Amino acid sequence: MFINQASEAGTPQAPGWHEVYRRAVREPNDLVGEVRTAVEYGLHDPVGSVEMIGAAEETTGAVVTALSSPWSLYTPQDAATAAAGLFIQLEHQAEALQELGRAVGRIAGRGETVLPAPAAPGQPANLADALATLQRVSEQVHSLIAENASATVSALEAAPASAALGADVHTTVAAVAVLLAEQHPGTVTLNRHADDAAFEDIDDSDGWCGCSITLHSAEDEYTFYRGDCEWSVLRESDRRDLGDGHVVYDARETLPILLQNAHPQQLTNSILRIVADDQQEPDFAGGLRSIPTGQP
Repeated sequence: MFINQASEAGTPQAPGWHEVYRRAVREPNDLVGEVRTAVEYGLHDPVGSVEMIGAAEETTGAVVTALSSPWSLYTPQDAATAAAGLFIQLEHQAEALQELGRAVGRIAGRGETVLPAPAAPGQPANLADALATLQRVSEQVHSLIAENASATVSALEAAPASAALGADVHTTVAAVAVLLAEQHPGTVTLNRHADDAAFEDIDDSDGWCGCSITLHSAEDEYTFYRGDCEWSVLRESDRRDLGDGHVVYDARETLPILLQNAHPQQLTNSILRIVADDQQEPDFAGGLRSIPTGQP
């Protein structure tokens, strides 16, 4: 979130589409927290300015990478939030161009550079022309936002959405079981920890419901479950009974998906890919990886 919430909160004329973003992003993440700490500490010299610009450049590139993922957004409403946030970024970038022009003006005001008259027609652009360009581009960006942001965000926010997203881990696991039964050639078993009606009593803050899914195949069996805030796959042939009532597994693959209510098809795709890779070549890096003996 590349915004100063405190200053913007005091701006009553903020466009309505800003709220689409605010509603979805109420709490800052760790990356935002670091930026805010740097701002509170103070950015008073060229080093701080360039470092913050470097951070913005890096995070903007990361946004491109994030959005390029096949599962970067689940619904048009997710896209509305992203669009609103990107338009807000554009607003700040337009303001940054204006501030850059003012900063150069202050350098000239101190007598530390010469601010010439605009170049004559046919002459190379000079510093005055550069400052005029910064101002002009800033105004163009603001105009683009004023003409397009509200309509774009509103259209995405109002678009129909039919993604079958679970409300919690339990419904997500159940939905994945249905998809695996349709897409996995072997038998798929949903192992319920408790009746659906009793789920509320066993769910915890880590996103655990006690249910799991077993995929049966000619080569092996695999169990998909959630624990310790992670989605994981275990292979039955790696199961070891310690003889004291405890069981451990020597291999586990953790899915690179954290959401408790992740898209069921996204989870299904990851599970099927892990199983296929593992059966094709058990030691293949894309299959289950070894974990220290004794870990569950």
